[in-house]
Amino acid sequence: MISTLIVEDEQPALTRLEKMLSDYEDITILDTCMTGKSAVTAIDREKPDVIFLDIHLPDFSGMDVLKLISHKPLVVFVTAFQEHAHEAFELQAIDYLVKPFSAERLDAAMHKLRDKIKIGEDNTQLINNLLSNLQSKQNFLRRLPSKIGDKIYIMTDDEIQYVTSENKMVNAFTESSKYLINYTMDELQNRLDPEKFFRIHRSTIVNLNYVALIETWFAGGYRLTIKNKDRTELLISRSAGKKLRQKLGW
Repeated sequence: MISTLIVEDEQPALTRLEKMLSDYEDITILDTCMTGKSAVTAIDREKPDVIFLDIHLPDFSGMDVLKLISHKPLVVFVTAFQEHAHEAFELQAIDYLVKPFSAERLDAAMHKLRDKIKIGEDNTQLINNLLSNLQSKQNFLRRLPSKIGDKIYIMTDDEIQYVTSENKMVNAFTESSKYLINYTMDELQNRLDPEKFFRIHRSTIVNLNYVALIETWFAGGYRLTIKNKDRTELLISRSAGKKLRQKLGW
């Protein structure tokens, strides 16, 4: 039997994968987790042969999970985003599944998994190689251009305090100016470094390094204050507030 553990923060996706894996007679699901912190604990406790690991988790990334675990299982990555460079995974992970994936696509991953287990390689070295490979392949946006008239202004990601969307216009705010940028909010959420940037509302992304204060607000929501001369206040949605609390550990 092949023991496995599922790490997925979206309940419908977790339930679907759990059901799909239960159809395999040689798979035993030891546990499921919805946060990185609980995944690290469960992996080291249960010591599965393989983990199905979501890359984006509410508290920290799937990469962080791999760095923190003592037990080193085989890894099948699961993500909703195509733009992650899958070539970074091909040699070191078993497979790379983009949600929503079909039963046939999962079956192909299972064949690779069984072959890998037969070989019996050192998983510790595989994960170390994977992390090294990923670090060199990260492609986060570090500079954002803004065209105003016949001029193009360039902002670094460190300068950007927050980004807002209104009437399909997306603006990035620095300490001194507001710049119209040619990205959607979904594109920015996927392309900005998640260690720095967090989407607090469907219309707002903030640079966590500029957050001065978070306080409770109406109807179970939160409000945060930006570290700038205007002390800009931004609302956090209830769902984002829960994830932000997990990410910041409060």
